Amino acid sequence: MSTALPYSARIDALPQDLRPQTAPGVWQALLAMFDGFAVGRTLDVLNCGAGRGGLSKIIADMGHRVTSVDLHADHFNVPGMTCHGADLMQPLPFADQSFDCVIAVEVMEHLENPWSLLREAVRVIRHDGHFLFSSPNVEGVISRLLFSKNGKLPYFREESFTGCYHVTPIFRWAVERCCSTTDARLAQVRFSRPGWPTAKDVPQYDDGIRRKLKNMLPNNQLFGELAIYDIVRMDRNDKTTIGVHTG
Repeated sequence: MSTALPYSARIDALPQDLRPQTAPGVWQALLAMFDGFAVGRTLDVLNCGAGRGGLSKIIADMGHRVTSVDLHADHFNVPGMTCHGADLMQPLPFADQSFDCVIAVEVMEHLENPWSLLREAVRVIRHDGHFLFSSPNVEGVISRLLFSKNGKLPYFREESFTGCYHVTPIFRWAVERCCSTTDARLAQVRFSRPGWPTAKDVPQYDDGIRRKLKNMLPNNQLFGELAIYDIVRMDRNDKTTIGVHTG
């Protein structure tokens, strides 16, 4: 039925302490995008914000060479793999064009300057390489309704700020504009699943009637819960010059 099934099986096979801490469906959607350009190849992959390491393990088990970094490298818990400490608000400690793919799952919304990481990711990937990152979808119907009511966005209410430091909503138009300032383009955006969090910004994990009804909705920008962006490195001759006023 869905290409997500084999990825779900890989995730379910992980030890409990390596399973996703993000909303359901995010790893599956990202892995499907990754497989779209990685199949039949062995890639050098940088996982930024690797956390406990489950996603790094899955990608390594798929036959790729994985480098993991995290602000709290001591949380990484995959036997036989290592994680390097790195502050993603600072330049990445890697040479230009070191990787074929950079991944950042549920990282960008935690950064006070996410575009710094986007440009650094583009710097360290090779030509036609990919930067895959996920973030809460702030352009869906529920987000628009909530913002029109009280000026707030799901996953960016007080609970998400104090609980896990969600500070920067990521909009597609902003991603495209950031790409225009560097050698990159936005290739595609996919979504984890139709849905939205509870009023307290907690992902809904239930498989009951509400989930069945939500699954009937289209999984697109209007109804998708989390967005996964695919940025491709390319040479641009039309880059926007940062800080120049033309008006």
